[in-house]
Amino acid sequence: MPSILIDNETFMTKIISFLNHKGGVAKTTTCANLATALWILGKKVLIIDTDQQCNLSGVLGFSQKEGDPTLSDWLKEPVPAPIYIRYDGLEYIPASKALRNMEAELLNKRSRETILARKLEQVKGEYDYVVIDCAPGDSVLNDNALSASDAVIIPTECSGFSLQGMQNLLLAIREIQQEINPNLQIDGYLLVKYDKQTKIAKEVSRYFEKQSEVPTLKTRIRKCVKFDESPLGHQTIFEYAPDSNGAEDYMRLAEELTGLKRPKDWKKRAMKAEEENRAEEEEN
Repeated sequence: MPSILIDNETFMTKIISFLNHKGGVAKTTTCANLATALWILGKKVLIIDTDQQCNLSGVLGFSQKEGDPTLSDWLKEPVPAPIYIRYDGLEYIPASKALRNMEAELLNKRSRETILARKLEQVKGEYDYVVIDCAPGDSVLNDNALSASDAVIIPTECSGFSLQGMQNLLLAIREIQQEINPNLQIDGYLLVKYDKQTKIAKEVSRYFEKQSEVPTLKTRIRKCVKFDESPLGHQTIFEYAPDSNGAEDYMRLAEELTGLKRPKDWKKRAMKAEEENRAEEEEN
């Protein structure tokens, strides 16, 4: 089982993709909330939305206006990285509907699977973590994300459908490891929508824990209605409901991945930053 703890004295930027070919398994929820948890731990984080649905960009408060550059512009043209600031030390590159055409536009590009990796070389050194939200399915954009990443985490719903397509997903990851990015590690399955009271959650958990090929992260992300409510206000769980199980679980996940302990004021940090942003907007 590969170690996912980081030696803080020798730490370099770590790029993590969150991928599952299935939809509805909390990839976007995980990216938004884990990135914020890492930021609360004092890490500088860049979030990249590669999904044409743009849900992650919306959670982060991005509303594209004419002329606003996004990920698709950066991938296609020799332009500066379209980085937007969420909070000081928490930044993001948004998606746009233009990603719908990206597959066709990249089809004839030389080394098309490594475009994002080459682009990230320009900026990744400024961050401790880069978190990439991948769209469902198999695509050139997802190949780009894996080719650019040090690790992939597979969010997995605790349901009877969680195994559907899993072997194809693992084959796709192995293919990238063998042909493009031999340093890519699978950090593990992340079990989401977990309810320890249900039989299916216990069975799914036991099944994945027995898998020797891929580890299962210790942290379980419990079911929490606040996850469905928070995006309506362009908030993560840490702004919307810092006392909830959801906030506790993603903070535990950040601790598991970094080996760090949360600050005493962890429940207040995102809310304070949001209030400061709002005050600044009102002044302007």
